[in-house]
Amino acid sequence: MSGTHSARHPVPAAKFRRQKRRGTILILAMFLMILMMGMLAMSVDVGYMMNTQTELKRATDAAALAGAGSLIEGTDVAELQSLDFMLRNPVGSQGLFELDDREALLQTWLAEHPEDFQVAVGHWDPDTRTFSQSQQEPSTIQVSATRNDVPLFFSGIFGRDSFDICAESIARYQPRDIALVLDFSGSMNDDSELKRISQYGESARQAVEGSLWEIYTELNPSYGTLQFQPEYVTITGDAPSYPSYRQVEVTFRSSDVYVTSTETLSQVRIYFSEGGYQTFSDPGGTSGAFCGTGYYSDRTIYKVRVKSGTSDPGEYFEDDYEAIKEAFGLDTVSYPYPSGSWDNYIDYVQTSYYIRAAGYKKMYGYMTLINYWLEQRPRYSQTPDLWQASAQPVTAVKDAVGVFMTYIQEVDCEDRVALVIYNDYSQNALLEQTLTEDFATIENAVEHRQAAHYDNYTNIGAGIHDAWIELDAHARTGSKKMIVLMTDGQANKPSGYGPGYAIEQAQIAANKHYPIVTISLGNGADTSLMQQIANISDGIHFNVPGGESVTDYEADLLGVFRQIADDRPLVLVK
Repeated sequence: MSGTHSARHPVPAAKFRRQKRRGTILILAMFLMILMMGMLAMSVDVGYMMNTQTELKRATDAAALAGAGSLIEGTDVAELQSLDFMLRNPVGSQGLFELDDREALLQTWLAEHPEDFQVAVGHWDPDTRTFSQSQQEPSTIQVSATRNDVPLFFSGIFGRDSFDICAESIARYQPRDIALVLDFSGSMNDDSELKRISQYGESARQAVEGSLWEIYTELNPSYGTLQFQPEYVTITGDAPSYPSYRQVEVTFRSSDVYVTSTETLSQVRIYFSEGGYQTFSDPGGTSGAFCGTGYYSDRTIYKVRVKSGTSDPGEYFEDDYEAIKEAFGLDTVSYPYPSGSWDNYIDYVQTSYYIRAAGYKKMYGYMTLINYWLEQRPRYSQTPDLWQASAQPVTAVKDAVGVFMTYIQEVDCEDRVALVIYNDYSQNALLEQTLTEDFATIENAVEHRQAAHYDNYTNIGAGIHDAWIELDAHARTGSKKMIVLMTDGQANKPSGYGPGYAIEQAQIAANKHYPIVTISLGNGADTSLMQQIANISDGIHFNVPGGESVTDYEADLLGVFRQIADDRPLVLVK
C-alpha cells in the first residue's frame, strides 16, 4: 500500500535573488538620502554665502555712492556718511553692525574696527580704470568692507561652520561737459538805465541812479565842466561895454527859460522849435521864468531875445549844439569813443522820451551821458570801456558765472565748460571758448563782454545750435552732457522765426540726450519759451523774475547757479 509523503518545495533561485536585492536597495536608499541631505545642506549654505556676498556688495555700493555725494562736505563727513549707509543696508538679514545710536557711535566704531571697514578718497582714471588716493580735491571714494566668521547653517557637519566675505566699491562724480550759453544782448544794460523809472515808477529811481553813479566812479570820465548830476545849460550874454550896461543870462530848462539881467527886463521873446514865437513886454523885475501859453503851451523853446534897460536893441540866446558845448567846455574836448558825438548826445538829452520821463530833459551831465552810452551806444565797437562798468543785469550775470566756476571746482569732478554767446556781428551766435577745464579763461571771456557786445539782438536758437555742435565735437565719452541757457528777453532773431528756431534747435539737442537747463532773468524774458525748451530736452527751468532793481533777483540768480553746480551725477565705477 502506498502512503502519502509530505515534502517542502524548493524556492526558485530568481525569487530568492529579488528578495536579497530588496534589502540592498533599502540600504542604498538610506545612504543616498543622507548624501542628498548633505548636498541640500551644502546648497543652502552656498546660497546663503552667495546672497550674503551680494548683500555686502550692495551695502558697499550704497556706502560708496553716499560717501561720494558727501565729498563736497569734506573727507571726514564722507567717511562717516559711507559707514552710516553701510550700516543701513542689512547683510545676512541683519545690519552689518549693531549700533543703538549711530550719530554718537559711528566714529567710535571706525576706531575699534579698522580692518572691517575702510575708506579711501582720491581720483579715478577712466582710461586705465585705476584708483589713486589723494586728498587734493578728491572726486572718488573707495569703500572696502570685510565680515569674518559669518556662521553657516549646516556645513559644520563637513568641518566648516563659518565663512569670511569682503567687498569693494568705488564711486565717483560723473564728469560733466557743460555748454554755457549766455545772453549778451542790448537789454542786459536795462536795469541801469533811466527808462526803468518810467517803467517801474519813482521807487526805482534810487537804484537806477545809484547804478549810474557806480558806473561813473568806475569809468571816471572828465570832459569839460560836466558834473555827475545833470544841470540845465546857462548861456551868458555879451560882456557889458560899460560897468553900468546890462549883463544877461538865460537858462534853457525843460519847458521854460529863466532869464536874469542886471537891468529891468523890458521885453522877452521866446521862439519855439515847432515854429512861431511869443512876446512878453514889460514883464518887470530883473529876472523871471517864461514859457509858452495858450496856443503855444508846452512847446519847446530853442531861442530867446532879451531886452532890458532903456534903448536896448536886444540880445539873442540859442541853445544850439555849439552854444551848449561852449557852455560846458566840450567845444575843446574830443568825443571819447568811436561811435557817437557831442552833438548826438545833446540831441538825445533834448528829445529822448526816457530822459524826459525821468525828469532830465535838457539836463547835461555824466548821469545822462552814461545813460546815452548804455542805451544808444552799448556795443564794444561803439563804447569799448563799458565792459568795465557795473551795468545791470549783465554784471549780476558775470558775478553769477564767476561764482558758478568757483562752485564746480569745490570738488575736482573733471568738469569742463564751453562758452557760447548768442549775439555776434551776424546776429547769430559765437563760440567764445571751446570745452575746457581752464575756468579762468571762461571767467575772463565773460568779464570782458558787455551788453550788446557784438549786437543788440537775441538769437536763442543760434546759441542752442552752437552749444550742441560743440558737445558733439568735443564732449567726452561717458561724460554727463548738458546745456545751460540764460536769457533776459525775447527770441527776436532770425526775423519772424525766433521762437520757432529756438524750439527747433532744442528738439535737436533733446534727440542727442543733451538736457537744457534754462534760466529766464527779469520781467522781460519769455518764460513760456524757456519752460518749453526745458520740457522738450528733459531739462529744468528756473525763473528769476526780478523787479525794480538787480538786488531783487541777484541772490536768486546766484542760488540757481549754485543748484546747477551742485547737481553732480554719481556713478559706480567698480
